[in-house]
Amino acid sequence: MSTILPLKSKRDPAFDTMRAILIFLVVFGHSLEYFRLENTPATFLYIFIYLFHMPVFVFISGYFSKNIEKGRQTAVKTFLIPYLIFNLLLSIFMLLTGRIQEVMILNPGWTLWFLYCMFGWRILLPDLVKIRYVLFFSFIFGVLSGLLTEFGTYMAMARTFGFLPYFLAGYFCQQEQIQKIRMFPFRRLISLIIVSVALFVSYLWTKSNLPPELLWGDRAYGLFDTPLYQTFLADLFLYLLSFSFIFVFLTLTSQKRFFFTSWGQHTLSIYLLHIYLIAPLIEATEKIKNPALHFLLLLLGSLITTYLLSLPIVSHQLSKILNKIVQIIMPEKSKEK
Repeated sequence: MSTILPLKSKRDPAFDTMRAILIFLVVFGHSLEYFRLENTPATFLYIFIYLFHMPVFVFISGYFSKNIEKGRQTAVKTFLIPYLIFNLLLSIFMLLTGRIQEVMILNPGWTLWFLYCMFGWRILLPDLVKIRYVLFFSFIFGVLSGLLTEFGTYMAMARTFGFLPYFLAGYFCQQEQIQKIRMFPFRRLISLIIVSVALFVSYLWTKSNLPPELLWGDRAYGLFDTPLYQTFLADLFLYLLSFSFIFVFLTLTSQKRFFFTSWGQHTLSIYLLHIYLIAPLIEATEKIKNPALHFLLLLLGSLITTYLLSLPIVSHQLSKILNKIVQIIMPEKSKEK
């Protein structure tokens, strides 16, 4: 049976570097979740991170989902079962710590929406790619879905449709196209302009007190206090900016390996487990009065968390445990493989 977390595989160092940066931003962004409520610079940084980190991450996930039939066959083992396990564990953890009052199964907790979305995308992909102009229609539907109040956190519906264009763009993107992007004229200057625009947008967003929750993509436009037309236009602009950051990451990363590149080989274990280290970190630092020290501890804690969970032993052990659970739940399929 194929492992849930691959133990060894041939990898592109550039994509591993991208994954490593993005998974650290996921961890760091979650560490800022409460600190940013009382700190304006942290809000600015939080908004900047959320402008692009998950869209680029989803794009990369789509790029590596080209074996659509295998993706559909393994979607339950790879994403649904881990989702159900960790969503239950997270619900119990948050219930015991007083953050929620009931266990929720079909409402993904905190970060686990990504696993649920990946399950849905992998299941639907063989049929989606048969639809003419599906990428264009996914973009249109992604924007319009924000008008539907029934789309929300339940079964991660809002994010499933909202992030679908990035996933499909990654799937349709070919290696030859990526090589052309990496050789694009004035790519560094263009990337600098895109980053500068994102920083300016983050500044304006913070200055105007727009809710950062708009960037989560988990609820309808009408549930925010901002005018409907404003959130609608903001969503359109965010698609443009997020896709621009895919260009930034593809052009600024190279085949060179860095000390953190190996983190990108174990993103799933980091993604699944970091909550259990970040939550205590947030609790331990919340009473610190010095904002600079508070921020520094959150930053260092996020780096340490990402490093520890990227260690091969963590990924290997998690893979073994999940595979054993899959064998218990799906014994016949396991034997066939």
